[in-house]
Amino acid sequence: MIKRLLFLCWLLAISTNAYIYNDSLLLIYAKIVPKIMILDHTERENGPSSPILCILYEKGDRRTAVKLRELILANLPKNGKNSLRIVTKPYSQTEKCEEVSAFLLLNTGAERVKKAIGFAKKRQLLSFAYDSNMLDYGAIVSLHAGKRVYPLVNIDAIKQNRLRLDPLLFQVAKIYRGGGS
Repeated sequence: MIKRLLFLCWLLAISTNAYIYNDSLLLIYAKIVPKIMILDHTERENGPSSPILCILYEKGDRRTAVKLRELILANLPKNGKNSLRIVTKPYSQTEKCEEVSAFLLLNTGAERVKKAIGFAKKRQLLSFAYDSNMLDYGAIVSLHAGKRVYPLVNIDAIKQNRLRLDPLLFQVAKIYRGGGS
């Protein structure tokens, strides 16, 4: 009976294009992503004056994107509440994120990841991936959560995107040297 119930829940999640997210991991992302954004020293010609993060999601994951946005805002220091703007957009509206500094990619299929990463690469944007498998497609940073939590940094993607990140990030991160396109 329990197996059938779990199977039905799984089918429901798939049928609504929704993925399953770990609340603890979302909280970790909420705390770490803004800190890593501060370490981005890339000079962009048409970049915003203050950092803007765009959370991209599948239509079924809208609640997760909004929850993540709220978690990030709730965990910013009081003096940093107005220093970071966060927008949420479905993957189908990636092009509407022209004025952002960084992307946070929630789970999706490979084609949408490649499209979003391509968009970020053209504009020299920092990209965070909820799923570390997105590093294979050129995402810049993901997190590894095990006994310890640390950022995984795709050094090849940093070079391709011509990003300037503070050396402090490389002292705490593990370097990802995997696939990549």
